[in-house]
Amino acid sequence: MSTAKPPTMQRSRGQLATAYAPHSLFTFEGGSGACFALPSPGNRTTGDDLRPNTQRMIAEQIQEYFDAWALRATRGTNLKHAVPLNLAVDGRVISDDSVRVRLGELAFQVPDHVGYVPFPLSFVCTRCDLHRHSDRVERLAEDASRFRSACPSGSENCANDWQQLDVVFAHWSGNVEAITPNYRSWHDGAVREMGRCTSCGSDRFYLRRPPGRLGNWEFQCAVCRLPRQMQQRDLLTLEELGPLIPQNQALPAEINMEPVSYRASAAYYVHGDRLLVFDQERYIQLLGAPHMAPLSAALSSEYGYPPTQIDDVQKEQLLRAAGQSAQWDNYRHMRDFIPQLETMGAPAEVIAAQRATIVRTEAEWNATVFAGHHQAVDGIERACRERSDYVRRFDPVRMALEHKTLTEERLHGRQMPDGKDVSVDLTILDPFLFPDDVQGDERSRLLDQVRIRRDLLGMAEIRLVRDVRVCEYTFAYTRTSSSPTVSREKAGPAEMPVRLRLFDKVQVGDRAQHPVLCLVQSNEGFYVRLDEACVLEWLEANGIRPAPAEPGVRLGGRLIEEFARMQADEDVRFTRFLDEYRRERRIPRLAYPYVYTLLHTMAHHLLGISASMSGLDLGSFGEHIFVPDLAFLVYRRGMTMDLGNLSSMWRDRGDPAYGNEVLDRMVDPASLRCGSESVCNHRGGACPDCLLIPETACLTRNELLSRSVLIGRGSPRWDVLAEPLIGYYEIARRRRGASASGST
Repeated sequence: MSTAKPPTMQRSRGQLATAYAPHSLFTFEGGSGACFALPSPGNRTTGDDLRPNTQRMIAEQIQEYFDAWALRATRGTNLKHAVPLNLAVDGRVISDDSVRVRLGELAFQVPDHVGYVPFPLSFVCTRCDLHRHSDRVERLAEDASRFRSACPSGSENCANDWQQLDVVFAHWSGNVEAITPNYRSWHDGAVREMGRCTSCGSDRFYLRRPPGRLGNWEFQCAVCRLPRQMQQRDLLTLEELGPLIPQNQALPAEINMEPVSYRASAAYYVHGDRLLVFDQERYIQLLGAPHMAPLSAALSSEYGYPPTQIDDVQKEQLLRAAGQSAQWDNYRHMRDFIPQLETMGAPAEVIAAQRATIVRTEAEWNATVFAGHHQAVDGIERACRERSDYVRRFDPVRMALEHKTLTEERLHGRQMPDGKDVSVDLTILDPFLFPDDVQGDERSRLLDQVRIRRDLLGMAEIRLVRDVRVCEYTFAYTRTSSSPTVSREKAGPAEMPVRLRLFDKVQVGDRAQHPVLCLVQSNEGFYVRLDEACVLEWLEANGIRPAPAEPGVRLGGRLIEEFARMQADEDVRFTRFLDEYRRERRIPRLAYPYVYTLLHTMAHHLLGISASMSGLDLGSFGEHIFVPDLAFLVYRRGMTMDLGNLSSMWRDRGDPAYGNEVLDRMVDPASLRCGSESVCNHRGGACPDCLLIPETACLTRNELLSRSVLIGRGSPRWDVLAEPLIGYYEIARRRRGASASGST
C-alpha cells in the first residue's frame, strides 16, 4: 500500500472500529470506488478515559488472545509439516520463537478518523474485457492515461471506459492482492514471477468473467488467445513452504490465494474484546500484585473460609475490639450448650437449629471482623498461583474481584449527575421506574408480583444499573476466516493456519505504535444474582456435587477450587475457544461448567426477551458472567446516547396483575419453546430459534448454552451421561411452592 499520507474520512466510532477498521475493504455510499482502510495517525489517545491499570489489562488480554490463537493455529491438523509460528500470528509479535505483545508498542486511541486509498488498482474495459493494472496509487493517474494505448483495437478506437474490479485475491495469511494475470511459483529455491504469456510473450490479457462461480473466471492472452487460469500464490506462505513443495510436504491448497468479492465478509474479520471499566482499582490491583497472600486472603474472606490460624483467644480479642463482646459471649454459650443438649436427648431439629445459628454467626464474622486474618486453603492458593495460565474471561479469581468492585462501585450507594440512583433493586423501584398510571396500593401489588416471579426464576436479586461502563476495543484482523484454522475441500481433512495480524503502526508523537481502537461506553443494563440455595439444590438434583468444604463456605469458593483442578485436566479445562466443550458426550457432570452454562443460558434468555420488548436488536447487547457469585450482567452496547431503552421498557411493561412483563415472559415456559424442538434438544438445546445471539455479542461465541439447564428435556451436547436434566426453573418453582405453603 501507499506510504504517502492518505486522505481520511469520518464515520461513527463504532463503524471505524469494526466495519472500517484498518485493512478492511469497503466502498463509499452508492457503491462507487472500492478502497482499502489504513490506520490514521490523527486519532487522539484515550487519555483519562482509560486508567493505566485498564490499559495494562487490555494489553494482557491481547497477549492472551495471541497466545491462544498461536496454540490453536499451529496444531497443523492433518498437515504433512509443522506449522511455522509466522504463519499463525503476526511476525511483529514473535520474539525468540515465542509470542510477546509489548505494552509500549500499543497506542490506545479513540477512532475518530480512518485513512484510505483506492484498492484494488485493477480495471477491466467495459466493452472488450481488456485487463489493466497499476502498481501504486501515486502512479494511478499516469498509468490510467496509458490504458487505451494497450487496446487491441487501437487507442483511437478504444472505448476508454474502465471498471474497477470488485474482486480481490485473499489468503488466510492476511494478505490481499489485486486480481492480475501475474503468477508466482517456487523454482530453483526461490520465488519466481510470471507476468507474460508463455506462448507469445504479450503482457496484455482479457479477463473473461462468465456468470457463476468466481473460480470460472480466466485470463486470455489478447494476442494469441492462450487461456491462463486466474490464480495466485500467497507470497508469505510460498516463502515459508516453498522448500517443502519438491518433497511433496506442502499442499498447493495451503499456498493458493482465493478470489473473494471485497464486499464479502470473508475478505476481512476484525478482532477485539471487551472489559468492564471501573473508577477504583483497589481489588483489581490484587491481580497484578507480586505476592499472592493478599489475593488469597481476600478470596478466603469473601467466600467464608474459616480463619484457620485464629484461635479462640484471638477471636475474642478481635470481637471485643470490634464492640461485639455480647455476641462473642452468646456464641460461646450456644457452642458450649450443644453437648448438654445431646446428653439431655434433645430433639435433633433443635440441635440442628443451634448448629445452623453457630454456622451463620461464624460466616458473618469471617466476612467482616475476621476478614484479612484468613489462611487460604490449598484450592484457593492453587487458583491464585496458577491463574496466569487461565483464560481471562473464564478466570474465576478475576470474576470474583470484578464482581466485588462492581458491587461496591455500581450496585450500592451511588447517584447519577441527574440525581437518579446508579442501581435500583427492581423489587423496590424508584419513582422513575413505576408506570405513570400506577399509584398507591397498586404499586405494592406490582412489587409483590415482581418478587413472586423473581423467586420463580430462582433469583436472589435483580437490579437495573444505569451506568454500566465497558471498554470495547479492536486491535487485529484476519482474512477468509474468523477462527484460527480454515478448511478447504481441495486440502482434504487438513486444517490450515489463519494468521492473526495487528493493525499496522502509526506515528504517535515521536514513535510508531500499533493502534488499539477503544470505545468506552456507558449504558443501562440488568444485574442478576441467583439464589445460592436454589443452585445447590439444582446441582444436587442432577447428581452434580461441588468440591467439599467447611460449613459456612460459600459455593463460589468451592467453584474456584474446582476450576483450579479442572485446568490441570486437558479433557475438561476451559480454553479460549472451548474446543473441549464442542465434542459430544465427553464431559462429566462437574459443577463449574454447569453453573457457567446455567448463568450464560439465563443471560441469553433475558437478552432475547429484552430485545423483543425494548426495540434493541440482539447484536446491540453484551454480557458478563461472574461464576463464583452466581451472577451475570447484561447491558446495551453502543456509542450513541443511551435513550433509556431498558428503563423505559421496564416502566412501560409494569402491571399490578403480573408485576412486569419481562419477568412474566421469562416464567412462561413458552418463552423457551423452539421451532426445531426435538432437533434442537438432540443437538444440545441451543439454536438460532431459541438462545443463540450474534457471536460478536456473546462471550463464548455461543458455546456453553442449553435450554435444558433451565427447563430440562435434554442435556448439553457435551454432557457424558446424555440423560435429561431437571431444569433450574422447576427447582425454583418447587422452592417457591414450599415457601408459600409454609407461610400459610
